[in-house]
Amino acid sequence: MAELVDALDLGSSGIIRGGSNPFTRKRSIMLVYLETFGCQMNELDSELVKQQLKNNSYKFVEEDKSADIILVNTCSVRDLSEQKVLSRLGYFKLLKDMKPQLIIGIIGCMAERKKEILIAYPQIDLLVGPNRLYEISTLLKNIIGISKRTKQVSLFNIDRKDSSLELLERMDLERLQDIENRKQAYVRITRGCNKFCSYCVIPKTRGFEIHRNKDAILYEIKALVEAGVVEITLLGQTVNHYPEFHALLKDIHDRFPKLERLRFMTNYPRDISDDILDVMRNSSRICKYLHIPAQSGSNKILKLMNRGYTREHYLALIRKARSKMPDISIVGDMIVGFPGETQEDFEQSLSLIEEVQYQNLYIFKYSPRPDTVSFRKMIEDVSSKEKQIRHFKMLSLQQQISLKHLKNQLGKIVVILVEKALNAKLYMSARLIGRTEGNDVVIFQGSRDLIGKIVNIRIEYITSYILGGSFVSEFKNDHSYEDHKKTSQD
Repeated sequence: MAELVDALDLGSSGIIRGGSNPFTRKRSIMLVYLETFGCQMNELDSELVKQQLKNNSYKFVEEDKSADIILVNTCSVRDLSEQKVLSRLGYFKLLKDMKPQLIIGIIGCMAERKKEILIAYPQIDLLVGPNRLYEISTLLKNIIGISKRTKQVSLFNIDRKDSSLELLERMDLERLQDIENRKQAYVRITRGCNKFCSYCVIPKTRGFEIHRNKDAILYEIKALVEAGVVEITLLGQTVNHYPEFHALLKDIHDRFPKLERLRFMTNYPRDISDDILDVMRNSSRICKYLHIPAQSGSNKILKLMNRGYTREHYLALIRKARSKMPDISIVGDMIVGFPGETQEDFEQSLSLIEEVQYQNLYIFKYSPRPDTVSFRKMIEDVSSKEKQIRHFKMLSLQQQISLKHLKNQLGKIVVILVEKALNAKLYMSARLIGRTEGNDVVIFQGSRDLIGKIVNIRIEYITSYILGGSFVSEFKNDHSYEDHKKTSQD
């Protein structure tokens, strides 16, 4: 790794590694409980924080009551996410009342957005924003090393000239020290966002859009594949805005033939080019799957949201994607009750859903976020009751569409990556769970040896959200996914 760091000119400073353990006052190893809220980006951040602390002799536990340190990685995209964290803080205060030496830290987007409020909470010892996560180990040592508690705070966003970029990059690469037995992994390719949707706090909490060095991305993927990872998901707030993204996809696909599946999310509709769709179509191990939020079916609302595209553009893109890949899975996001949304606007969103026929759709009630344009300049004129009604109607429509999609899979043989067993490790045979390349969840009975492998499953029944079936055979990728599907489904 040192050679790569030198080659990328990432600088000489970095996080503290190894060495003697300073936490001898109470026990030789400090126990950490880490709880994560939010998206895949937060999941990746938590993974990187774990690796950083493991490198500094911390041990992670599954129960908060047994921990010396509790860290909560937070999300600020919606008010509900923040309310959940605040509720947990009340519970953690009770734990701290019983164990005064307990250290509680809030990290991630909420720490950045609500710093003035959170810093006043007496139970909180540590506040670290998403662009300062590399400092957590040092800040914890500062807390433990003093007799009188002093809050440790590290916030502020980064820009393209900030030296912290070097340290954030090192965090991504540090993860490569502990990837044994991994079959799936996230790889970040961009940080932050420049789209400035009128309702979104991401530019405020994660900063401006910054793209990672391509060589660092390829190095990270190479190490993951060599360690046995078979599925990688590229992450970015607008992942397809990465420069020459189609070329990056093709390079990863062609360079790493042992990588069985390559995904990417989340996509911004305006930035999906024909080149990206063509690479997807022509690359057998890139999943035919697009998470592409529309957010509304009304041009009026899309303009108020500052989304930068129209309903017509979005639908044309969906038709183009399906013309190139008829079996592609389309997943989206929708917001109901945005300021100014009339019943007619809402009906336009419903009609867009009918036309797109999403495999899955994430539906959210509009949540006003301070420091956003919609919060400052728009009147919230849709009542909570009406938001609830619209949310229920849209959810009911999507459930019908999703159920129809699942019914179409009955009797077919699907290809899945087996992710884990659902029951205890008492027997070799287990109830296993996996996902298709289109992200359908599949359960079946099989040997634990199949975990981490690509297999063929015959679909025999469905529930509201899940496919169920029986094991047929291991999948051998000796021809294209497209040819395999035609053969297995005939």
